[in-house]
Amino acid sequence: MAYVNITASETGGNTGSCAQLANYLEKENQKLGKKELWFDQGRDDLIPDEVKYGIDHNVAKLKKTEAKFYLINISPSGKELDHIGNDPQQLKRYAREVMKAYAENFNKGLSEKDVKYYGKIEYHRYYTHEDSEVKEGLRKRGEVKEGNHMHAQVIVSRKTADNGRLISPMTNHRGSNAGHSQKFGQFDRLDFTDRCEKAFDQTFSYERELTETFKYRKVMLNGSAHQRADMIISERELQVKQIQKQARILEQNKRENKELTQPVESKPKQEQQQKKDYRPSF
Repeated sequence: MAYVNITASETGGNTGSCAQLANYLEKENQKLGKKELWFDQGRDDLIPDEVKYGIDHNVAKLKKTEAKFYLINISPSGKELDHIGNDPQQLKRYAREVMKAYAENFNKGLSEKDVKYYGKIEYHRYYTHEDSEVKEGLRKRGEVKEGNHMHAQVIVSRKTADNGRLISPMTNHRGSNAGHSQKFGQFDRLDFTDRCEKAFDQTFSYERELTETFKYRKVMLNGSAHQRADMIISERELQVKQIQKQARILEQNKRENKELTQPVESKPKQEQQQKKDYRPSF
């Protein structure tokens, strides 16, 4: 399943300018000579200065000590990346769907147009001081990790795009009724994860296996013994169904191949004799 995580910032604080974070996310352009531009709801050609200005000037009535922005990391699994052909444009498409789910998850009647955000595609992960390979001296800090690690980083403003309402994904506040929730908002991070998973599946017609689902992971990590047992039974039942389906497909393929390779049978003798005895009348 895709890993979608919301944090304050990869560079530390988020109570001031986003310039430090935006500059940090330019690291691949600097290290690898890339010219990857930023994107939002409708553009793919934004430069870092536009990102900094957009976030830093959308902070009306926020105090100096209050958060001004958040960072959303969108990292599809290797299997999911393969499914979209490792295409950065498709990853941008998914990131926009994630931000649509982000807006809707506040339950304030917001759409993706109400959220001010800027995203950037990154193609690699890098070793840090926390990695065991670095600690053991096998790798150096900052070296590129092996494998396909394409992901998206999104800086999102704490204020709505019109610089009006506060929207914080760090609150799990649940209103006591619909009117209360509409006024104060709520952000259920578990629900957000589920929305992101469904967005990928629906957008790209992805048939997700049970073991890839957020539901499976949640139950196996935090469910009761009874819930885990039920999930294991469901997993085995699906495996049996998959084996049966593959067997049926294999049998169908065998029949079709046999029909294709079988020689054309000669026509019935009676039909051949009728043609032989046929005499045209004049």
